[in-house]
Amino acid sequence: MNIVLAVSGKSKINIILYVIGSSSIKSKYRILDNDFHKSFILAILDVPKMNIRQPFYLLYTSLLQQQHARLLCVVFIFLLTAFNFAVLGQSLQKETVTIDLQEETLGNSTEITLDTDWEFYWNALLEPGNFNTKVPFTTVSLDSWTNFPLSDTENLPAFGYATYRLQFSLPEERPHISMYIPKAYAASKIWVNGKLFSEIGRVGKSKAETLHRRFAQTIPLDIHETNFEVVIQVANFYHNKGGISEPIVLGTTQHLQNKKTKRIITDMVFIGSLSFIGLFFLLFFLFYWNKDRAVLYFAILCLSLAYMALSDRYAPFAQIFESVSWILLTTIEYITLFLAGFSASMFFYHIFIKFVPELYKKITTYGFYALCLLAIFLPAPHFTRLVLPFLLLMILNILYATFIIFKAITRQRHESILLLTSMILTSFIFFAHIFIFLGSNGNGIIYVNFGYIIVFLLLSMLLMTRFSDSFKALEEAKVVALAQKKEISEKSQELSNVNLELKENVRQLKNYNAELDSFNHIVSHDLKAPLVAMHSLVSFIEEDLEVPVNKDAESHFNALKGRISKMYSLINGLLEYSRIAQGQKTKVTFSITNLLQEIADTIDPEKKHSIVLPKEDSDIHTSKIEFQHVFLNLMSNAIKHCDKENAQIVISYSKSSNKYIFTIQDNGPGIDPKYHDKVFEMFYQLEESDAAESTGIGLAIVKKIVSANHGKISIESKNSVGTTIKFSWIV
Repeated sequence: MNIVLAVSGKSKINIILYVIGSSSIKSKYRILDNDFHKSFILAILDVPKMNIRQPFYLLYTSLLQQQHARLLCVVFIFLLTAFNFAVLGQSLQKETVTIDLQEETLGNSTEITLDTDWEFYWNALLEPGNFNTKVPFTTVSLDSWTNFPLSDTENLPAFGYATYRLQFSLPEERPHISMYIPKAYAASKIWVNGKLFSEIGRVGKSKAETLHRRFAQTIPLDIHETNFEVVIQVANFYHNKGGISEPIVLGTTQHLQNKKTKRIITDMVFIGSLSFIGLFFLLFFLFYWNKDRAVLYFAILCLSLAYMALSDRYAPFAQIFESVSWILLTTIEYITLFLAGFSASMFFYHIFIKFVPELYKKITTYGFYALCLLAIFLPAPHFTRLVLPFLLLMILNILYATFIIFKAITRQRHESILLLTSMILTSFIFFAHIFIFLGSNGNGIIYVNFGYIIVFLLLSMLLMTRFSDSFKALEEAKVVALAQKKEISEKSQELSNVNLELKENVRQLKNYNAELDSFNHIVSHDLKAPLVAMHSLVSFIEEDLEVPVNKDAESHFNALKGRISKMYSLINGLLEYSRIAQGQKTKVTFSITNLLQEIADTIDPEKKHSIVLPKEDSDIHTSKIEFQHVFLNLMSNAIKHCDKENAQIVISYSKSSNKYIFTIQDNGPGIDPKYHDKVFEMFYQLEESDAAESTGIGLAIVKKIVSANHGKISIESKNSVGTTIKFSWIV
């Protein structure tokens, strides 16, 4: 058994006796001073082991020793002990602590806090009338029961159920008094003087039996009663805080009603204003101005805060859906809280996107995702502990935002002044709310909420300023666009005139081409025909001579026929050059190596010369006629102008993307560098020759074809070393 001495006030001594085991007796002395609401243990006395036969044993021993004085003392002590035990047992069943408020002055604005001397019964759901044989677990001040000691090394767990009990007395002459009971993180059931007043949720001894709800309420007290007993059952199976953590308040009914009315009006203005601002900017973003994502995040921030305030104070969904899980509603509330923090961070990021690195956005986004996933998948009560890491993350955000804002101010960004003003005002209002007006009975909370509204109006002004700047920039861009449109219209008119001129030039060019074709036909017919006739006439003269001609005459006849053949070749070269200049290109895909082999077989049918073709073959998509004409000219020139008996020609190429670079190397006499550019001029020849093939047009045709295919041609050569010709070809 455990004996506890309790002192109420300065005179009254209560002795509480309760059984903790049948094998030992321990006595503890405890003083409870209700004037100062403090308790402390005076001493712990260990009593030796005894049983009910011990007094008889003492009497028996005294009789044997015939010590009458000692015998009388022992009998007296025995009777006194029995009497005290009887008194202690009676005190256990009937004696309780009653808070005396008879001397309190209850005015219109008086509030009395019932925060101490609550009897606390752990793991017991007791109703009024069942306390006579029950001893409280402890006497407590209202706080989360996770702060109450279970043993020397641990406190009570978050999950469980308990009963609170308090008795107090009020003066007979008093105004109407009511009792304000704040919302608790649990289901609760309340009796006043044995009458059940309310059950918030459903109180049970297990998670399945308990339906959690969280509402504040005001209970009027009977004006005809002076003594009151308040019994509150509490069950918690979802939050890391258990029990009643806020004080219960006594006050006049009118005062508490006025306080509640002010709170409702303030909440209506606060929630309504945030909802209106959020919906306005959300619709503004969706239907009018979706270029600035800061508008979207500001709208989400306002709506999230409005929902949090509504859910925390009135819990509308819990009233609409009576059987829905409170854990689900709390999870939604936590996700909304995280969403508000994320939206605030993204709002800041998009306002100062030129000053904030992309890494900030990634860290904030991943942190928000992590908190939401933890809130969804962590079981109760662990997910209710996520508020602390969220607040730490937001504090770091605020510090970083302050640094960025001052950095932006140095760059003369006017929106940074508005944001800094909003942050300073928010900080002032927040600290005033926490340290000055929290739990205030007057109009302080109204001023605080209106201060918050002013902050959001300043932020709205910031967004509208950004929109105004963007709109001005858009108007300026429209003016510039109109000027450019006018200029484009003028240029378009000029281009139209130029197009008309071009069409006329094209028409004339077609006529000129037609005349040129006609001229080519005339040249090929009227000039070549006399040359053929002249060549035939010379042959006839040689045949008609009856006597042999001397060597000089024969030489003159051969020279005449050579000049006629050269003139014939010259006319053919001119016609070929003309056809290439005006010819239509037809591109096909063919093998480079196969085409080069055909050209080699054509110019060297007897295989007298060495022609080395590329080792690797490749298909090329281009004009086959032009490509063949270039290589035919270059390879023929290499053989024709070679000063050795056997010409050696090596052909190679390389490819990069759509560009080919071809190289043709021979072992001829070479070309002096001072003639490298002149050889591509029409009719230019390094040596005078009567040979019919040498017209001075071939390389000019090659250069013209290469240039028409967006390429360049060059010569690398020295006298008596050979010649290397390189040219590029774009397909």
